[in-house]
Amino acid sequence: MTDLNNTNDDEERPNDESDGGVSPSDNLDAAWAEFANSHADDLKAVERSRSAKRFEKHAQRQEKEALLSVNDLDQGTFVGDMPSTGRGPRDFTGSSWLDTDRVMDRYGEDFVPPNPKIGPVKLSKLVFWVLLVAGVIGIIASVFMPALASILGSIFGLCALIGAAGLIVQHKGHSQTRTDEFDDGARV
Repeated sequence: MTDLNNTNDDEERPNDESDGGVSPSDNLDAAWAEFANSHADDLKAVERSRSAKRFEKHAQRQEKEALLSVNDLDQGTFVGDMPSTGRGPRDFTGSSWLDTDRVMDRYGEDFVPPNPKIGPVKLSKLVFWVLLVAGVIGIIASVFMPALASILGSIFGLCALIGAAGLIVQHKGHSQTRTDEFDDGARV
């Protein structure tokens, strides 16, 4: 295995004795002060630049636009010192969807439930449905009779195709089932 290449033997720290006991933070402060003194002209030019002025104006605007402070809120916001006014999730006093019968009784008997009617089924549509269903079931059943699979598969496949084609041809589009121009086809 390779060593970690620790060049500081015996856990001795670099720069401990070379600076004469000066702490590293004092070194950084002294180095920054030296850098600021040597580049004072450049820092002043940056300070007077258009970007710096724009940033300063933006920072001042942001300080003025304090949205909400905790000090703006009273203690009642955090602790419920007000009487129960239905503000919490368990304070709900309205009606639930489970109470439909009581709500309907309270507001009267005007509600009439929908009564969907299937109406008369055309004989041709019924025949095409029977052909389609018999064709699909026959194709599935013909798989289990390998000797007759080619003959039965062809017959039941033809039945399924005729049934599906007949249903597609008889289907009325959305424009033919509308009652007026404002009817968008939605049904309840």
